[in-house]
Amino acid sequence: MGFAAASTVALGTGGVMIRAALRDLQWRRRRFVIAMAGVALVFAMGLIMTGLSESFSLEVDRTLDAIGAQAWAVSDQASGPFTSFTPLLESAGGDAAPVLVVRQTISGVGVVVDIVVLGVLPGRLGSPSAAHGADLTGPGEAVVDADLEGFDIGKTLTIGGAEVRVVGTVSGQRLFAGLPVVYVTLSDAQAIAVQGRPLVNAFLFDQAPGSVPPGLKVMTNADVKADVLRPLNDARSSISFVRFLLWVVAATIIGSVLYLQAMERTRDFAVFKATGTSTAAIGVGLALQAITLSLAAAALAAVLALVLAPMFPMHVEIPANGFMMLPVVTVVVGLLASLIALHKTATVEPALAFGG
Repeated sequence: MGFAAASTVALGTGGVMIRAALRDLQWRRRRFVIAMAGVALVFAMGLIMTGLSESFSLEVDRTLDAIGAQAWAVSDQASGPFTSFTPLLESAGGDAAPVLVVRQTISGVGVVVDIVVLGVLPGRLGSPSAAHGADLTGPGEAVVDADLEGFDIGKTLTIGGAEVRVVGTVSGQRLFAGLPVVYVTLSDAQAIAVQGRPLVNAFLFDQAPGSVPPGLKVMTNADVKADVLRPLNDARSSISFVRFLLWVVAATIIGSVLYLQAMERTRDFAVFKATGTSTAAIGVGLALQAITLSLAAAALAAVLALVLAPMFPMHVEIPANGFMMLPVVTVVVGLLASLIALHKTATVEPALAFGG
């Protein structure tokens, strides 16, 4: 048989197996729908895990962009402005904008609410631009992230014994996996954290300085972001590991469905082989079923992820590339899972077609 004739036979056989695979999907549609729902839920949880991990990074980006500095200066003994507190004299930064960053809690609300306080000079670099309400203008005022529930404009906060009134809100400015940022004036932050002394722990620059006074070091926004995310590295690694396990679970579900189907169709595969169908052609049909199941589950998973994400207590921000990568991941998972059933079909003997 020539190459052209062999190719025609192979294509014809492949077409037959594809039609047989589609008919089998139709015949066992209830089983495949149940499997699709289970796989879709697993894929949706994988998407949510991706969004949870990405939200840690995105919230830092938004906060640093809002602060507007191109470079930071901190003590050379500090790891960064948000993760360590090494006080500096307010005058040590020269013309740079001083800021005081401190982790605090809000009292008097019945529950402990963790926040990140940024003490800034109104009108200087780092002073917030309120999305709603007014900007900071003087002591006794605060601009808070909108996620700080129960503290709308006009409400009073008690932070470290100091009372400030909310005059404006910003959006999406959080750190350390969801802690809302609260902007107050530098003098209020100093009263809260250092008993009113003229101390800060960082200086802001609108461009990278050529040099800084002795005892200080310069950090870029990338350095600051890496330092903020450092305490979350173990959490992010754990999330990535859980996401990997979810892909394994999805592959196991798809593989078990296809393997069960292969066992039920052993006689069919034997007939196909007895009539000249290759194992590879049978594998094409199994791969088609796996891809169909995976893509249908991916479409349902995208919808489920959008529905479930707002229900999580932490912020889940699923990036666009997460949705774009989902079909690719699901197809790969489906194809790997189909190998389980293909191994079963490879061992089927054509003689079974004529057995009892």
